[in-house]
Amino acid sequence: MKFIAVALILIFMFVHLRSVEGGGKFQTFITAFKIIMFAILIGVGFYYFSPDLISSPVKAGAPVGIMALVAGISATTWSFDGMASVCYMTGEIKNPKKTMPRALIISGILITLLYVLLSVVITGLLPMDTLATSGAPVSEAMKQLPGIGSAAGSLTAIMAIIVIIGSLSSCIMFQPRMEYAMAKDGLFFKSFEKVHPKWGTPHVSIIIQCAFAIILVFASSLSSLLGYFTIVALLKNFLTFGTVFVLRGKKSGYNPMWRMPMGYLMAAIAMVVTGTLIVSTFLWAPIPGIISAIVAVATGLPAYFYWERKNNKKEIA
Repeated sequence: MKFIAVALILIFMFVHLRSVEGGGKFQTFITAFKIIMFAILIGVGFYYFSPDLISSPVKAGAPVGIMALVAGISATTWSFDGMASVCYMTGEIKNPKKTMPRALIISGILITLLYVLLSVVITGLLPMDTLATSGAPVSEAMKQLPGIGSAAGSLTAIMAIIVIIGSLSSCIMFQPRMEYAMAKDGLFFKSFEKVHPKWGTPHVSIIIQCAFAIILVFASSLSSLLGYFTIVALLKNFLTFGTVFVLRGKKSGYNPMWRMPMGYLMAAIAMVVTGTLIVSTFLWAPIPGIISAIVAVATGLPAYFYWERKNNKKEIA
């Protein structure tokens, strides 16, 4: 499985090295395919939906309560964290002032609808006590649909593989743009700023990130990587939301292409929700993953201040 993971990383690395357009077309295809699969499952599920199951009792000992719910949400952060990742590609998108707000709004609405409808369908196909203790609720729900039965596990696995492949491809596409932008601003190693003369992509950033990903594949388990990624992603989001208060308070030097309505209120709500998810992550994340995340943040902040001070010295000189 580790070698398959490495092979997929190398394949998508080559795709996104060669062309932004090619990588974008693949993302469009895989996203459309995922939406169609979810829509079919939701449509068929509603046909066999049983409203009585929604109010069915939960047996004693099942993990219920608000913290169990929040911990479950934080454990799946990776599955919806990509909604805002398109922002990293702003510099390579045509007419971003018009396109980006539209993309963010449509993505948020579409993903919310799909996730809510899928959750509702599942609660109408399985008793609550089964859902509360199941390790594979989607697969268990699909077993209730006529014509699927024992094939539910295989179909769910195929859906999961497609979703993960899409996530892997998108991460290889957008994440290197962050290091590339930081390098351009003088906040990271200058080599990450390099753009391939023929392909027009930040090839150094893409290659180094994929190499680091391959090291992580062999150095850790999936659960540890998820624990590491989740806390880092949530902390990153928490700090990003906080910058709204800092940047909007500036008198000059802040001229965004679009503004979020009720910016302060929305940012405050986002920080409260994200902070709650961060706390709940400690209920399930492996200790090595938590330690790795803390180390990443603890070393990242001093590195940022080092490069910031270095840039200030250059400007003065």
